Amino acid sequence: MSLRSELENALKEFVTATGGDIVGCAITRSDGLLLASTPLEGVDERRLAAMGVTAVGIAKRLCKELNRGVPLRMMVEGKGGNILIANVGEDLFLIALTSKNPNLGLVFLEMDRIAETLAAISKRRQK
Repeated sequence: MSLRSELENALKEFVTATGGDIVGCAITRSDGLLLASTPLEGVDERRLAAMGVTAVGIAKRLCKELNRGVPLRMMVEGKGGNILIANVGEDLFLIALTSKNPNLGLVFLEMDRIAETLAAISKRRQK
C-alpha cells in the first residue's frame, strides 16, 4: 500500500470516529507539501496545506517569543466552524476543519489518537 493510501485511510477513520464533526482534513509536511486529504468541498487542498503550515510558523514564533515552549495544537474559531492544526509526527501536521458546533472533547481525543497512528506510519515508512 502506498504512503498516500495509508494516510488517506487514517484520515477517513478520523473523520468517521468524530461522528461528522470533522468535515475535512489534510496531512501536510512543514514545507507545505500536501501528502493526503479527505474531500474538502469548496476548499483548495493545496492552499489549505500551505496556509496551515504558515500558521504553524507563526504559532512557533509566538510561543518562542512568549516563552510558551513548542506549540502542540492550535485552533481558529470561525462562525462556520473551526480550523484545528496539530503536530502529528516529525515534520507532519494534521489540519482539520470542523462543523459549526463540534464536540471538541471528542475531536481532540481523536486527534491524539490519529497522531499516534500517523507517527507510526511515518516511522515505518522511514525505515
